[in-house]
Amino acid sequence: MQTKPRMWEGDPCLRNGRLHTRQGNVTESHRSRKSDFARKCIAIILLHAIFLFAILAALIIGHWISEENQKLNRTMLNTTLTEAYLLEGSMANTATPVMHDHKHTRLLTTSSGQRKGPPRVLEKKRNFTLVDVFPPPPDGGFGIAEQLHAIRGNKLTTDALLVPLPLYILPYHYDLKFDFTKFDTDLLIRANVSIYLESYGNSTEDEIQFHLGPNVKVERMRLRKDGRKFYAKTFKREDSKKLGRISLRDPLQKGKYVLEIEYNATICDDDVDGVRCSLDNQTNSSLKATSFTTKFEPTLARAFFPCWDEPGVKATFNISVKHDKRYVVLSNMPGNPPLGHWDEQVTTTVFQTTPPMSTYLVAFAIGEFVKLETRTERGIPVTVWTYPEDLMSMKFTLEYAPVIFDRLEDILEIPYPLPKVDLIAARNFHVGGMENWGLVVFEFSSIAYTPPITNHVNETVDRMYNEFRIGKLIAHEAAHQWFGNLVTMRDWSELFLNEGFATFYVYEMMSIERPLTAQFEYYDSLATLVAAQSSEDHRLSLVRELATESQVELSFHPTNLYTKGCVLIRMIRDLVSDYDFKAAVRRYLRRNAYRSVSRDDLFASLPAYADHGAEQKKLSNVLEGWLVNEGLPEVTLIRNYDNEMMTISQRKTLDHDYRSYLKDRKSNSRQSRSAEDGSTLFDDTLFEGYIEKKTERKRKLRPTRRKTSTPPSISPTARRDELRKPRRVGASQDLWTIPITYMFGSLKTSEGQVIREFWLKNRTVSFGDAEISPNQAVLVNPEWKYPYRVNYDLLNWKLLARTLHQNHLEINNKSRMQLIQDAEYFLSNSNNPHLYLYLLGYLAHESNINVMLFGIDAVYRFIDVFKATQLNKAILVYFEPVISQMDHLLNESQVDAETASLWLVRPERLSKLYQMRCAAGLASCKNEFHTQKWSKSPDEWTEDVHKQVTAVCHQLFSSPLEAVKTVNELLDSRLHSSGAKWALTVQLAACSHDQKLLRKTARAVVGTKNAAVYASALQSDFSLHYNGAFRKYLWTEISKMSIFEKTALFSTNTTTILPASRVLLHSVKTIDELQQIRSLLTNWGPLLTLHFEYLERYLLWVSSVSQGVLHQFFAADLSNF
Repeated sequence: MQTKPRMWEGDPCLRNGRLHTRQGNVTESHRSRKSDFARKCIAIILLHAIFLFAILAALIIGHWISEENQKLNRTMLNTTLTEAYLLEGSMANTATPVMHDHKHTRLLTTSSGQRKGPPRVLEKKRNFTLVDVFPPPPDGGFGIAEQLHAIRGNKLTTDALLVPLPLYILPYHYDLKFDFTKFDTDLLIRANVSIYLESYGNSTEDEIQFHLGPNVKVERMRLRKDGRKFYAKTFKREDSKKLGRISLRDPLQKGKYVLEIEYNATICDDDVDGVRCSLDNQTNSSLKATSFTTKFEPTLARAFFPCWDEPGVKATFNISVKHDKRYVVLSNMPGNPPLGHWDEQVTTTVFQTTPPMSTYLVAFAIGEFVKLETRTERGIPVTVWTYPEDLMSMKFTLEYAPVIFDRLEDILEIPYPLPKVDLIAARNFHVGGMENWGLVVFEFSSIAYTPPITNHVNETVDRMYNEFRIGKLIAHEAAHQWFGNLVTMRDWSELFLNEGFATFYVYEMMSIERPLTAQFEYYDSLATLVAAQSSEDHRLSLVRELATESQVELSFHPTNLYTKGCVLIRMIRDLVSDYDFKAAVRRYLRRNAYRSVSRDDLFASLPAYADHGAEQKKLSNVLEGWLVNEGLPEVTLIRNYDNEMMTISQRKTLDHDYRSYLKDRKSNSRQSRSAEDGSTLFDDTLFEGYIEKKTERKRKLRPTRRKTSTPPSISPTARRDELRKPRRVGASQDLWTIPITYMFGSLKTSEGQVIREFWLKNRTVSFGDAEISPNQAVLVNPEWKYPYRVNYDLLNWKLLARTLHQNHLEINNKSRMQLIQDAEYFLSNSNNPHLYLYLLGYLAHESNINVMLFGIDAVYRFIDVFKATQLNKAILVYFEPVISQMDHLLNESQVDAETASLWLVRPERLSKLYQMRCAAGLASCKNEFHTQKWSKSPDEWTEDVHKQVTAVCHQLFSSPLEAVKTVNELLDSRLHSSGAKWALTVQLAACSHDQKLLRKTARAVVGTKNAAVYASALQSDFSLHYNGAFRKYLWTEISKMSIFEKTALFSTNTTTILPASRVLLHSVKTIDELQQIRSLLTNWGPLLTLHFEYLERYLLWVSSVSQGVLHQFFAADLSNF
């Protein structure tokens, strides 16, 4: 009797802590939340963030002990959350799913033996210096991509080499027959796959290679040609490369072959990924799973079925699934009426044939789902699938999804190619969304939202924020149906062709309903990108060689891929005009529909040349540097105020170049900015023919019409020719072709503001501009149009700062945001921080909320740097009018719901404002009021917890001990509590001056043996004050740890510094504190020794400038500055 096939794919899915209780979901799904204005909503979010901080931070920095434990016992895997982050956690072995060995007569022999580990990619050892030391970023926060693929599971796929398969034989069709009848009890699937292949010519090759996951157990295999058996010698596996190899008796002949494989595969296994299982909590149930969804991107389809698992290899798929009748089974295409079966509890769903697509887009979902259905304007059914108890929370997703698909069809003028769209809200899905063609899978919480029940629900900030959040995710995955699914990048190294366009169209879609939020979030993400790309350890190129599976997974980075790709696509649009860009995108999609492409195919669809000023440049040459170069460029403008000459130069930006405390007196490793290599000297004739003010090309738009389409017939030979095109990565350099725009003049004069444009293609260019007066400021890159930093000579910086103080409206809002960013980068760590301080002072008159949100970050970071110095009070006094204006704009933003929702782009900004206004002693802190209220009812916090805790913390720090004696005693008694109550108690106690309470608090913090808690206590979210006594007690308690514990905490025995070690070490604020830490261990190792040298230089610089130029700044008459 033939054994019933079973099928599934592998991925960590069914583990402790992943049970889902339906009753709990019912409660959560139908929970009503009271709506209110921005501060209430933001405070609720911040409260959750505080309570969950230890867990979330542990995911980032709390891994400080697990690495050490792994050295002691390499066989111990998969620790629980607590075990991974706590010193005293134990390691647990993972149970292996039961394997059913179905014996069959094999037509091919299979090699057996012990599996070899994955091959390692060797990296050249290097000597580390101070330029390799990077402190943790001052602010976290990701944009849309954090909710997408960028959030990974508990572990990456194994680091297997990416081995391109030979092109002499390729698939053009798959026939997949799955059996899911036992997935819920055995976590095992069975399947039969028939792969239709074409060999492109008689050759000497006698081997067929394909991808095969280690969890896939081949039972039988057969190869046929023209209906006849084609005999093979052996079948061998290379699990380290995830390959299967069939050795043939005779060389391949030109023609068509069919490879038939019968196999079973384990799913929901920690050793493989690609399948996410979920289990509803059912009493006395033997089930191991009740549903699963798949995510095969990037290289995980091979763990579900044998295939050619490369994005450039496209084929059609016929899929059928045998399953229990109680389950709904979904795939990429609509299912035909189910087929009968001798077992009345079992049925078979046969799906329609897919268009040509990559294997990573094949998708499955099975579970007891129910649906809500609507249609697009063209009649395409859009169905949202979820669990019965969660149905009501899908209402907005159901309403908004067809709107997005309609808009994309209108803009792109290409109809959605498939006959249906399924959106499934899955449980235990480890990314926000996955764009499988026709079956988009979301993490349930990413798209679930039950609006509050009020009379004015449409006006609430809460609703606006959640709709914007969900809308971004839907728009991103919808855009992928064209960019990625219809047209697919040929190689993972050019992933920006998928993610850049998808992220770009997110902002295009969302700007229709939420223009303020969409625009601000774009520039906020741009600022994050520029900061990340300025750091040596994060300045990755968009196109680069990816040699292993883990490198591909890590390339799904929220900033270095999603944001950078989006910024580049936007740059293309700005260079060629909006009209030509839209036409080019439509041409790109039409030409390459159902094909795989490289960036050359994109270039072929774009206009050949780009205009900027009087000169045209070949667009592909312009873009190449922006794609393959690491990091981003910085442009420096140096003016000669005596002879009207200017020099503009470019180089790769690196933040260490502007940290004056890292520069040696005798030498500088970087080439001088004034170097003449590559420079070109020319005169005013350069500007002949320049356009003083660029105008947009205007053409009559043709009306758009939706059309239906069918996949074109693309021959296998044509597909093979696509794949045979050379894979081009390109060498990274530090020279870009940069569109330079600079502006001068005033709106108040008859001449107005003058704009010049030209291309900077050399290292340096010098020219004269007689129209610029020596007392006029020159602004480069107005409106922050292009993604490069801009530095100026000190006098021009001063002129720009003076312009901001005299009339900041002379400079565009977006340019003011860039000026704040660039001034911090170039000036704040230089020998002229007083110039940066002076520039920030203009914020006392800033009236634009977008700019002020950038200003909040900048002012907060400046205060934080010097809060342990004697100048702290003077700095707070100087910034008092600035902080008052911030407070005013906060109150003013409550009038409009969308303006208020800008605070939710990064809610921590509100926390910073609370801390600053209390530190500056503003009346809005209300520290006495909140302290009295809390003292009477310490467990009855209102919804604005963060504001209240910050106020109580300030009262504790700034008041005499006798005045807060009752509060200190209350805190002392609450140190024995647990959970959120304990976390808040620790944060408040760390603000006190009561020495006994501080010692007790430090002991309690260190007693957790949790690095995340240590970091939370040192970097309080409630106070900008520096409590040196608490820090001293905390480090003293840490000194009492064992050598092993301290070595693990600071990762002194590892070849890389763990995040926990960096966060803790770089939280130091004074030289005395640094010396106390240094005494904790006698041997810090070479890497941490460099961190100590870095910190010592930095802290000495803080002390020096606070006693030098900053002291002189506050003593001077600022009106003459």
